[in-house]
Amino acid sequence: MRWLSIPFLLLLVCFTVPTRLKPYPIKWKPIEVGDYTLDFPPDFILTPLKGIDSYVGKIDGDSIHFKFDFGYYSPAFGKTPQEYLKQGYWKMEAGYRFMKRWRKYSDSNWPQVEVLSVRPAVKEDSTLGSGCDYVARCKHKNKQFDYAIFLPEETKEYNFEVDSSRFYRKIVLAKDPQIGASGLYIRELTQSNKSINSYLALSVFTTKLTKTQQALVVDIFKTARLTHKK
Repeated sequence: MRWLSIPFLLLLVCFTVPTRLKPYPIKWKPIEVGDYTLDFPPDFILTPLKGIDSYVGKIDGDSIHFKFDFGYYSPAFGKTPQEYLKQGYWKMEAGYRFMKRWRKYSDSNWPQVEVLSVRPAVKEDSTLGSGCDYVARCKHKNKQFDYAIFLPEETKEYNFEVDSSRFYRKIVLAKDPQIGASGLYIRELTQSNKSINSYLALSVFTTKLTKTQQALVVDIFKTARLTHKK
């Protein structure tokens, strides 16, 4: 169901996320969603809903309500800073300064910029761009220059925790859980569908949480695992 919604950096940075301080006294129960299983407190119930091109539904508890989407078009909930640095359009924008007014450009003749390195911005970088988040050292032909990178607002409004040890799991947490979403995106590391350039993935999200509820949601998301089929 479709929802509207560097090579030089290989490390996935984990930001601080809410965690519980002690074990929960009540035994949780497993709920299977597509190819994955998550553990929930016993009051949560799964209800399938009608989807277009994926398995969708909701998982409701007394005060927290999740929606899920399992399929090839499951939303990945935006890019982490590292994903944006690797995939973002900023690299194309860095070539603007070398464009000629009289010339028409396409992908074939766009000014090529080589990225030499990327680092977090410091106070002194305000001369490049006030409030920039990162600075890239770039090269065009024989000219080297610094380029200010600004992260999208939707990236800066969330904290991310990424784990790719067994599968790709991204936990996305709104810095203001009352307004933004808290979500899980999980898929296998391989087995993409090359014909549509997509992975079979599970997305689960919820909104309108307190900080305490968000910590519980993180614990639920961290139980996600592949279901062992007989």
